[in-house]
Amino acid sequence: MKNLIKTMLAAIALLNGAGAYAGVISDTGTGAYWGGDSHGYGDVIGDSTYYIHGATITRAGDVLTIGITTNFAGHAGIDAALTSGGIGYGDVFLAPAWTPYGSDANHISDNASNGTRWSYGFSLDNRYSNTGGSFKLYQLNGPTNSADIRMSESFMSCGLGSACYYRDGQATAVDTGSGSAVDTGVVGTWTVTPDEALEFKIAVSSTDLLNYSSIAMHWGETCQNDVIEGQVNMVPAPGPLSLMALGLVALGATRRRVRRS
Repeated sequence: MKNLIKTMLAAIALLNGAGAYAGVISDTGTGAYWGGDSHGYGDVIGDSTYYIHGATITRAGDVLTIGITTNFAGHAGIDAALTSGGIGYGDVFLAPAWTPYGSDANHISDNASNGTRWSYGFSLDNRYSNTGGSFKLYQLNGPTNSADIRMSESFMSCGLGSACYYRDGQATAVDTGSGSAVDTGVVGTWTVTPDEALEFKIAVSSTDLLNYSSIAMHWGETCQNDVIEGQVNMVPAPGPLSLMALGLVALGATRRRVRRS
């Protein structure tokens, strides 16, 4: 955690002089996004390893950076008995606006079939790497999410509701074999800080992402046992102390008890 705070302070110093735009999505407390809850487990399925605290989205010049604070960082490959290779990191999905299904605070009926239509996806080179790597930016042009996105159930081989529980029906990975998922040719990098965070960084000068006035985001593990969704308005980044406070809120100061499947 100390290393993450040092990294945050360094980033704040850079952002303060870069004309950056930034915002935070929190995934803690009563207003946290749950997504589809037909399993009845609430926000997090399984143990606290899957817990997501929040995300920070910044755009400094043409560089888009997404930081996701999660206990899952560094733990890809766990629960290998549930699926071949274990649980990995899902791809990141972005859109210009967040339109979740339902008006309840936790959006417990929202999923990929009735919620936000995602416009871009970060297709990870190796979702089971615990050090990071590269990713390709895909533009998602299909009429529905299912046209160019793989759902969580395609990554799980255990029997849902009998041998295991996971959050099904959630956008999990770009379907790179789909004719409507177009490789933009833009490549980014991602890194892992074990037990703390994932960071994704990409130059977006040749894409619509450069001009989005707001950015909606979705991310979860391949089982989607915890999911973060929300939207940030790309407003000028606040001063150093304010941005640090926002970042620390996103880290999630409290730990919640969750049920193991």
